[in-house]
Amino acid sequence: MERKQINFPVTEKEHEAIKNIATKERKTIKQLFLSMLDKLYPDWEQENNKKNGSN
Repeated sequence: MERKQINFPVTEKEHEAIKNIATKERKTIKQLFLSMLDKLYPDWEQENNKKNGSN
């Protein structure tokens, strides 16, 4: 599977706040982001797999 990079600009203050939340949760920023997707869009991975014809 090819790996992709996701980037978006944040201020220094926003980055520090995100990093602090991730540290408090004992997660990386990536893990924090993916867990938020899971909570907001529980089937986000399955929906993508259905569109691409895989399960």
